[in-house]
Amino acid sequence: MSSTLILLPHTASTNLTLSEQHPAPFTGCGTAVATFHQTAGRGQRGNTWVSEPGKNIHYSLLYRPENIPSNNQFILSEAVSLVARNLLGEQADDVVIKWPNDLYRKGQKMGGILIENQLKGGVVEQSIIGIGLNINQINFPAFQPEATSLALATGKTVDLETLVNRLHQQLCKSLDNLSFEKAEDIQRFYLNNLYRRDGFHAYADSEGEFNAKIRGVKPQGDLLLEREDGTVKAYGFKEVTFLP
Repeated sequence: MSSTLILLPHTASTNLTLSEQHPAPFTGCGTAVATFHQTAGRGQRGNTWVSEPGKNIHYSLLYRPENIPSNNQFILSEAVSLVARNLLGEQADDVVIKWPNDLYRKGQKMGGILIENQLKGGVVEQSIIGIGLNINQINFPAFQPEATSLALATGKTVDLETLVNRLHQQLCKSLDNLSFEKAEDIQRFYLNNLYRRDGFHAYADSEGEFNAKIRGVKPQGDLLLEREDGTVKAYGFKEVTFLP
């Protein structure tokens, strides 16, 4: 199926827009929608993110992979995160991936990814891949102090339509070549571009604060942290907080 990118003047949520579609069977990249004005976007576990109209990219792709086991579905998150990181990294230095799939630069958030998978028969049947990137916005609300953008990083304004088309092309090219056999290479690139990949840093879990270093990421996406006493523990989404 040839993938089409539809640019909308505005929408509540690009992920929601795609979830309401019921296309004929296909494999690979399906329809994608994008807007520069999203009114009700959300992130991991329902987090909200305020975006100034006409300044940023909100993009979602309907994707049906081949033979990605449900217990290894994080490979998809890793691959998508790398595409988004590389796109921003073409114009700004020091762009990294904050586990599980946020885009950060110098401790500030530049973008985020929300992937909604449908599982069937032990494999990923369908995914809606949502990507939000802060591009031309330079002023952020006080409750988003950690936010940054490509414009703040480079001092330049970017043509959003050109950039979202480039995102779509690069993402589909990467996903067309995605296979479970490449999981080891993809994870290595992901870990090499991970925020806090070196040294000990401060974290907190339900038991309190501690220092740890990243030891890796499990196939299902759990983050492996090694404490200063040598103990290693796996954390799922929202089970650990990154402290300054």
